[in-house]
Amino acid sequence: MALSVSAAYLPPANTSLTPSDQKLVAQPLTDAAKEALANAAPAAVYHPSGSASTTLEPLEVVDVWVGRTQSPDHPRLVEISNSAFNTLKASFKAFESALSATAPDLAGKKYGFTVEADGRLKVLDSAGQLSSSDTKRLTELLNQSLGLKTAAVAYRNAAIDTVDADSVWSGLGFYSLTNENFAKTLDLAPLLRDHDPSDIKGAKDRTFIQQLHYKGEQATQATEAAMYERRGIQRFSAQA
Repeated sequence: MALSVSAAYLPPANTSLTPSDQKLVAQPLTDAAKEALANAAPAAVYHPSGSASTTLEPLEVVDVWVGRTQSPDHPRLVEISNSAFNTLKASFKAFESALSATAPDLAGKKYGFTVEADGRLKVLDSAGQLSSSDTKRLTELLNQSLGLKTAAVAYRNAAIDTVDADSVWSGLGFYSLTNENFAKTLDLAPLLRDHDPSDIKGAKDRTFIQQLHYKGEQATQATEAAMYERRGIQRFSAQA
């Protein structure tokens, strides 16, 4: 068949259709048509799989704890902690110097100390060199040294502030440090004593981070909530 294409304009046809006077009348089915309809079968049969179910499973709500990010206050609190540490180190050296003069038998023994929840200093016999009498005398002498005691409490508070202000997932905020668990976590003496760098014995106790790593309590959503409750309205600006 040949098609002819022309650019000439063709006007639309205006053909009018005349309505028919013929009425449509429904015709009854013949006997043959009725029999064919009665015997008709479906063109396709759907068989659902055994695993198919129209029952919707209830939605499971998963509560994911994200944890805090590092606070903008963190660098400032680190400076405060470093300053408190330097003050504590100077106070501890003065205490050990006085101990060598007043109680040389105690000064020659290895001991540690920490800060309890109530602010008192506690002697730690980590090396097993102290008798009960030695522990009692050292405890009294440590707590009688007001300069050392004040410096130790100030450092504890600054260290807790630094941990609280750090990130849960990329910083010290991974741990929960409080007044209550500080004594179980940190021995301050190894942090303050001078050591020969080549002496690797006891190296894991010589830094704050290492002690926190192997003795610290891991933070959870509950400990973070308790931290915020403890601080009250003093939440870090990162969480405001």
